[in-house]
Amino acid sequence: MRTLTYILAFGGSVMASLIFVRFAMRMAVQWDVQDHPIGRKDHAKVTPLLGGLGIYAAFVTVLGAGLAAVYGVSHTMADNDLFALLAQQQPLLQTAFPKLLALMAGATLLLIIGIIDDIHGIDFSPAIKLVAQIVAAAIAVAGGAQSSFLPAPWLNFVFSMAWIVAISNAFNFLDNMDGLSAGIGLICGALFFWLTASQGQYFSALTFSILCGALLGFLWYNRHPARIFMGDVGSLFTGYMFGVLTLTSSYVVSDSTSLLPVIIPIVVLGVPIYDAVTVILIRIRERRPVYVGDQCHISHRLLKLGMSRNQAVLFVHLICIAIGMSALLLPYLSLRLSMFVLVQTILIYLILTLLIRAGSKRK
Repeated sequence: MRTLTYILAFGGSVMASLIFVRFAMRMAVQWDVQDHPIGRKDHAKVTPLLGGLGIYAAFVTVLGAGLAAVYGVSHTMADNDLFALLAQQQPLLQTAFPKLLALMAGATLLLIIGIIDDIHGIDFSPAIKLVAQIVAAAIAVAGGAQSSFLPAPWLNFVFSMAWIVAISNAFNFLDNMDGLSAGIGLICGALFFWLTASQGQYFSALTFSILCGALLGFLWYNRHPARIFMGDVGSLFTGYMFGVLTLTSSYVVSDSTSLLPVIIPIVVLGVPIYDAVTVILIRIRERRPVYVGDQCHISHRLLKLGMSRNQAVLFVHLICIAIGMSALLLPYLSLRLSMFVLVQTILIYLILTLLIRAGSKRK
């Protein structure tokens, strides 16, 4: 029954996303919320934005239907063996509901800000955007989405706030090529689903499966050449979801030999973090505003090496898979073997750095 609920949640989210993203595409064209190929942008045609609105709508619809199913089954079919698992989730749902409510409140705030940003484009104040991200993070943290591994409560609060804002911006930065940000989100979501499902974290796994389905449905329209972009409304929502959900999941198990598995989110989400950090450092070094877009991202520099767009996106996806799969072993490895995994991760990023530096010299 547990596996069946995961399949239904994922499949339902894919179908809902396929429908809602198409509606979002029509809405963006009707409202002329579109990305025009000017300046640093290199897509060949005017492309609708607001794809993230479809991702959000699919996620909320399936999550709401799932919560309603758990509540309904627990009150009407609790004696039915087929639905016994869902009936058992009612007490857990009551405990998790405040976190879910805070999660969706923050996500909805970023949805609104993202829509406004997509409408106004570069005229929208980055300061307002940052303040909205901080407020959304504060809502989630106040609702209980925060770390617990640091020695002082205020340290956990500060780290949680910074983490949510950082991951939200990392996915916002990563949304620079067809299928890239959504594809990385799908890969990371699948990895976190596998981890939480294998550890029996039912609600976390169910939420990740819904998020993966929404991203996969969007990717059908976003693969190169993209028919729609997720826009800031989608990249902020996706990043925010990962920032919050990784704080509400656990990583250390009874077999863990240390607290090292707590860094799993940093490792799995390492590609968007790496891309954001390198781009920010380049912009600071060149004395340019960090919030103004450019073509210094990993994907752009891989193009300079001679890769096609699809090859560059696939290359970044494969890096994310290779690093993420190794990270999932951390809860079960000895400390010595865990260090080998971390060294391997560092070496992969060093190889990637050498490649993109070579791409920069071909500019």
